[in-house]
Amino acid sequence: MKQLFTLLAITLFGAATWSCSYDDDDLWKEIDGIKTQLAELNKEVSALQTLVDALRQSKTISDVTQTDTGYTITFNDNTSVSIADGKNGTNAPEVGIDLFEGGYYWTIGGKGNWLTDADGHKIPVAGKDGSKPEMAVDADGYWIVDGARIKDAAGNDVKATGSNGKDGDSFFKSVSDGDDAVTFTLTDGTEIVIPKTSVSSFCFVQPDDGRSYFVFDFGKKKTLTLNTTDVETADFMNIPEGWKASLNLAKNSVTVQAPAASDAAYSGGIITLIGIDKKGNTVFASADVCASVDYTDKDGTFVVCEGNMTSVNGMLVYYDKAGKEYREVFEQANGGLEIGNVVQDMFMANGKIYLLTQNGDRMGGAGRFVVCDARTMRMEFADPLVFKTPEDKDTWPQHLVVVSATKAYIQYSDSSMESTSGIVALTLGENSVQIGATLEGTFGAFTSVGAIKTRMVYSRGKIYAGCGHSVVIINAESGTVEKRLTYEGRQVKGIVKGVDGNIYFALAGTYSGTSPNMGTLTSDPMIVGIDHSGTVVSEKELSGGVRFPIATWSPAIGMCASFTDPYLYFVDTDAFNATSATRYNYQTQTVDYKYLSGNETIYGIMGQHPTTNVLWVGKSSYVDSNIYTYDVSGTSASEINHFYYPTQKGASPAGIDFVYRFSEAYINK
Repeated sequence: MKQLFTLLAITLFGAATWSCSYDDDDLWKEIDGIKTQLAELNKEVSALQTLVDALRQSKTISDVTQTDTGYTITFNDNTSVSIADGKNGTNAPEVGIDLFEGGYYWTIGGKGNWLTDADGHKIPVAGKDGSKPEMAVDADGYWIVDGARIKDAAGNDVKATGSNGKDGDSFFKSVSDGDDAVTFTLTDGTEIVIPKTSVSSFCFVQPDDGRSYFVFDFGKKKTLTLNTTDVETADFMNIPEGWKASLNLAKNSVTVQAPAASDAAYSGGIITLIGIDKKGNTVFASADVCASVDYTDKDGTFVVCEGNMTSVNGMLVYYDKAGKEYREVFEQANGGLEIGNVVQDMFMANGKIYLLTQNGDRMGGAGRFVVCDARTMRMEFADPLVFKTPEDKDTWPQHLVVVSATKAYIQYSDSSMESTSGIVALTLGENSVQIGATLEGTFGAFTSVGAIKTRMVYSRGKIYAGCGHSVVIINAESGTVEKRLTYEGRQVKGIVKGVDGNIYFALAGTYSGTSPNMGTLTSDPMIVGIDHSGTVVSEKELSGGVRFPIATWSPAIGMCASFTDPYLYFVDTDAFNATSATRYNYQTQTVDYKYLSGNETIYGIMGQHPTTNVLWVGKSSYVDSNIYTYDVSGTSASEINHFYYPTQKGASPAGIDFVYRFSEAYINK
C-alpha cells in the first residue's frame, strides 16, 4: 500500500504538471475499494475464528438468517456471527486452516503446511482457552499475526489477496443450511460442520464448575456425561496424546483418564466423538480436557522472572510442596504464548491469578495485565493497560493488589527514568479492565512523595503502601488515603506484614546534599512497626553498618517477613550489586547483621516459605539467575539448594511469592 501511495503521489504530481483538468475520482475509488476489501477480509478472519471456537465449545446453531450480504448465524448461547456471501470466494487465500488432533490450526500455502510462531509451535485458530491469536491483514495488504508479518518459506511477506494480488478474495465459498447441521465450506474445500439445536443432540454436558473445559489431576479418571438423543452409533475421532478414553453409549458416558505427571506442568487437548443419528446424519461432540498442576495449593511457591527488556520476555516458575520445579508454566498452559516483557508481580484472588508486566506485548507477549484461571494457569484475558501519569507521561505498571472481584490497585512509575510514581485504581469486569484515576496523595517524585517500587500490603480491607518519605493507609473500597505517616527526609524502602498482624516498614537514613543520587547519609536506617490503625508500636535504628540506598535507581531492598516467626529479611547495603542481607527480630529488636552473604547480586523480593520456613532468595547476573534456598534456623543462613535459570528468560527474578500470602487466613490476620 505504501508503494501504491508513492506511485499515486507521482501520478498526481505529473497530472498537476501536465494537465490542469486531471480528474482523480476513479483513482481514489480504487483506493477506497482496496481498503474495503482488506477490511472485509479481516472480518472474515474473525468470523472463521468464531466458528472454530464454537465447534471447540460444542455450541449448536439455533438460527440461520439470510441477509443482503450473507448470513447471520446464532448459536445456542445467543451469541452470533455474520458470514459474508461466498459468491466471490472462488479462490482460496494464501493463508488457510486445517485439522490437527481435533483442533484447527492456521496453514500457509495449502493444507498441512502449518503456520508457526517464532518457537515453531502451530498457531491455533482459536486458543485452548478461547483466546484468538491476532490474525489479521495490515494496511498494506499483508497477513500479520499478533502484529508481525507472516513470512513464506522464502522469507517473503505474504499478501492477503494471493500471490498475484487478485485471487484469494474470500475464506468462505458457501453456507449450506441443512436439517440437522450447517456446513460452512471454505474456498480450499475445508468443511466446518456445526450441528443445529434440535431434538437430535450429541454433546458433552458442560462442567459444573463454571469452566468451559474439564480439569483433571494427573493420572486420575473422570466420567463425563453425554447428551446422545437419537444418536445410534459413535466412536472416537480424536484423543489427545497420552490420554485414555472409553465410550459407553448406552450409559451416555465417556470415561477419561489423564496422563501421569511428567516434567511438564500441563497436558491437554480436545476429545472428539463422531456419531450417526437415526436419520443418518453425522454429528460431533467435543470436550476440552486439561490435566494441570494445582496452582492454588497453599504450599506452592512462585518465582516471577522479568526476562530482559531489550531481548526476551519473562516467565513464571512454580515449585510444588515437594520442591518439584515447573518452568514456563504460563506458556505450557497457553499453547506457547508468553506472559509479556519485564514480568513484575502477581496476585491471586477470586479464583484467578493476575500477572503484571512492565512492557506488555512489545515482544509478542500477552499484555501488561494478564488474568488466568488460578487452578490451571489458562489465560482468560489480557489487557495492554496503557495509561498516563497526571503529568501526561507514559507509565510502567510494577506492583498490584486485587481487593475484590471488581477492584484492584497498581503501583506504577513513569517510563522516563522512573522519576515520578503513583497508585492507580482499576475496575475489573468480565474479561475487561477500566483504568481509573491516580489516587490522591500517592503521586509525585518517588524519592519524596510518589509510591515506591515494591509490593503493597493488603490486609483487613486496607492497603499499606510506601510513598516517598511516608507510608499511606488506603481504604481498599473507596480508594482514599485515610492516614499518612511521614518520616521527613527518610525514604521508605520496603513494607511487609508480620506474623503478629502488624505492618513493618524500612526507612533509609537521612541524607544531606542537593539530590538523593548525590546525597550523603547522615543517620542510620530504621525499622518501624505500626498496627492496622497506623499507630506506631515500635521503632528501631539499625547501626552496625546497615545502609539502605537513597538513589533513584535502587528504590527497594528485597524485604520480606516470615509467616511463622518475628523475623524480617532485607538487603543491608546501598551498593547497586548488593550481596548480603540482614535479619531483624521485631519482638526482641535484635539484629543479625550480614546474616546471609555471598558473591552474587541479590535481586528482587525474598521470601520465607510459610510451612517449611525455608528462605528463598533470587540472585542474578542479568543474563541468568540462581534461586537459592536457605535453612534459617541457626545463627547464620545455611544453603540447602539452588535452581539455575540459564537463559535471559529467567534472568532478573523480580520476586519470590507463596500461595499462602493470598489466602483469606493471612489477609485477615
